[in-house]
Amino acid sequence: MINICITSRLSSLPIVVAYKKGFFEEYGVRISLHVNTHHKAIHSLLDAGRVEAGEISTITFLQDFYLKKSKLKRIFKGLYLYHSPLSFYSRFLFKPEDLTRNKAYFIPVPHTNSVERFLAEKFIEEYAPKNPIKIRYVDTPGFLEEKEFLKPNCLGIASDPFLSPFLRNYHDFKEISPNSLINSKRMYPTTLLAFSGDAIAKMGRDVSGVLLAVKKAIDFLNAHSKMPRGNLWEDLNLNQFYPHLRVGETKSLLNSHPLLKSEIFSYNGLEQNLFPLLKDIYFRQIRRVMEPESISRVLDFTEILGSLEPKKLFDVRKLHSFEEKTEEKLYAPSLINYRKLNAVRHLIVDINSVMLDILQGNYSSRLNTDETLQLDNRVKILINSMLDAYNAKLELQKEEIAELENLISILEIKLDRSAVDLQYSEEKYRYLFEFSREAIVLIDAETGNILEGNHQFRTLTGYTRGDITKMSIEDIIPENLVSSQLNVGSDLNSDTMLSLPDVNIRIKDGSRLEVDVSFTSILLSPKKRYQVQFRPNLERKEQERLQHEFISNVSHELRSPMTNIRGYLEFLKSDTTLNYTEEHKNMLEVIEKNAKRLSFLIENILKLTTSREKENEDEVIEIFDPVPVIEDVIHMNSHLTKGKTIEWEISLKKGLLIRGIKFEFSQIITNLYVNALKYTLKGKIAVSVFEDQNKIFIKIQDSGIGIDPNYKNQIFDRFFRIPSLDNKKIGGTGLGLSIVKSLTEKMNGEILVESQLGVGSVFTLKFSKIQP
Repeated sequence: MINICITSRLSSLPIVVAYKKGFFEEYGVRISLHVNTHHKAIHSLLDAGRVEAGEISTITFLQDFYLKKSKLKRIFKGLYLYHSPLSFYSRFLFKPEDLTRNKAYFIPVPHTNSVERFLAEKFIEEYAPKNPIKIRYVDTPGFLEEKEFLKPNCLGIASDPFLSPFLRNYHDFKEISPNSLINSKRMYPTTLLAFSGDAIAKMGRDVSGVLLAVKKAIDFLNAHSKMPRGNLWEDLNLNQFYPHLRVGETKSLLNSHPLLKSEIFSYNGLEQNLFPLLKDIYFRQIRRVMEPESISRVLDFTEILGSLEPKKLFDVRKLHSFEEKTEEKLYAPSLINYRKLNAVRHLIVDINSVMLDILQGNYSSRLNTDETLQLDNRVKILINSMLDAYNAKLELQKEEIAELENLISILEIKLDRSAVDLQYSEEKYRYLFEFSREAIVLIDAETGNILEGNHQFRTLTGYTRGDITKMSIEDIIPENLVSSQLNVGSDLNSDTMLSLPDVNIRIKDGSRLEVDVSFTSILLSPKKRYQVQFRPNLERKEQERLQHEFISNVSHELRSPMTNIRGYLEFLKSDTTLNYTEEHKNMLEVIEKNAKRLSFLIENILKLTTSREKENEDEVIEIFDPVPVIEDVIHMNSHLTKGKTIEWEISLKKGLLIRGIKFEFSQIITNLYVNALKYTLKGKIAVSVFEDQNKIFIKIQDSGIGIDPNYKNQIFDRFFRIPSLDNKKIGGTGLGLSIVKSLTEKMNGEILVESQLGVGSVFTLKFSKIQP
């Protein structure tokens, strides 16, 4: 098991991705991933050999390399993790003269020895060279950055909007500062994956597996950033590792952030970008000058990356990068003045006192420390840090326990309410079931046995409760009509709906009763039930009869005045004494055609009322070109366009032949074209005729009000009109599209509809092409 420690900043994302995507398991490495708030803590854990790998600052590793340590105490480099396009951000765009010596400023940094700290220091020196100010650099965990940044005496922060998303709302000095370090397109290698000497000594092959997994994760992130649409934020649950990030921020960062496309996650080093900072700041701090060549050698990952190319496990201890001996000339910190021999005794007394306080419940008790580097004081600092960490966890657990207790109390109350509501719902259901106006029974889907029948069913059939519990559905609906269609006893996990019209059921006195039956499945784990409704069809049939009689009477009453109209029209046309102009003749022609159309509609109303009526024997089937008929319809209905701003797009291919009755085809086109005109106040109407694969397509498209998708399957029903205010204003009978569908199917054709509410509709007719 390899313990990897990361910070709660997104710079550690490659390690998290490798963990979440299972890349470590692919290379046979078992890991345990831990989140720490601070780079210093990870460095201390690596230094002590408590964890095998961790994310540390690049310059921290560089400094550790030049300290005099044994091989087990050393920290070894693995791969670069994050490269930042650093800039300096502030809450306000201050000018050099705005800074004053009388005020103490601070700048939050992830680590005292970090690239962010040195860039901030270099920026302030170059931005205000004539006005030196007091600045304190404060080590700040990632989740506290925004809080520290918003404090009044915070001058600003060196970072980028990916690691610190809140910076998008503040000022970037790259826009106003001539500083070459932040105005260039440099990417600074800020963090890397490092290993403890103990891990290198004991598990060389596992270390190579970790490196391969992290390298694969970096490649995955870079490939994902080039995808036009990604859903990485949905695949990864990042709250566990980055709790301070909001879901919306995480989604924006992982899916659309431009920095990802610039490959901020990269294992290829850009250590040459560090030289200006190291020369001016870092070397001054350690009071020693190192040549760039020696730094390049320390931060050279060529050998490691070359070994990872075959993507196979190997023993990293064979690499020179993990065998380097400590140099003879080393940088070492100043000598430490240790206390006298009684320092250990004093330390033990202090620790004993703190332990007693904690046992008494005073969890805030701590060891007294000073600002020296004495050995016992360093131990006290570590003990206080450990106590702070455990105390924070304890307080968090107390809050979680309190929340859980409150949640349990709320759930208990809700459970009691649910029990009462359930009982009430059961009683309400039984009441609604028993006294429903419909005759209903419940049957077992597995056996077909009747479980219960309501009052209306018992009244309808004469059966008692005792009779019902001893019967199956086959006893009421004989002739195996139900079992063959419902598959009783099988397919118990799917929803089923079935309607059976005009079914003869057996009632108690032995006679038969004709009803309409509908079955609806009810999935109640672990059982499946059918709810069966019985509805006498006498009323339905009587309504159909009355409807047919009414339409027949209306059609008959309309025939007489239409005969008179057509007769007088013929008289007017044949009267040679009347001087007609061309306009008058056109008007008479339009009147005649519409009169014929109206006569045909009267005849077709009767056809639509019943499917049993035979077609007229005198109808003549023709083979004709549809284009002249369409042109004729457009001309006849030109008067409907007055007062409307409509653009036409007519594309009619002539010479194509279809089979049918020309007059009926004209009714199809007339209904569709008039509908397009009625429902389009302004916009475009397109009519086209074309062929494709021995099929002729006639398309009528409008930019009108469109069809509500909820009613798309009902628009061809007789007398159906979409219930809307626009429809009421326009008017109509609801027969037009029903006639269109009926006549189209009569011509062995097909009608398709596409529509979008508020955009328009497209009706497409498809007929077989007739060869000449």
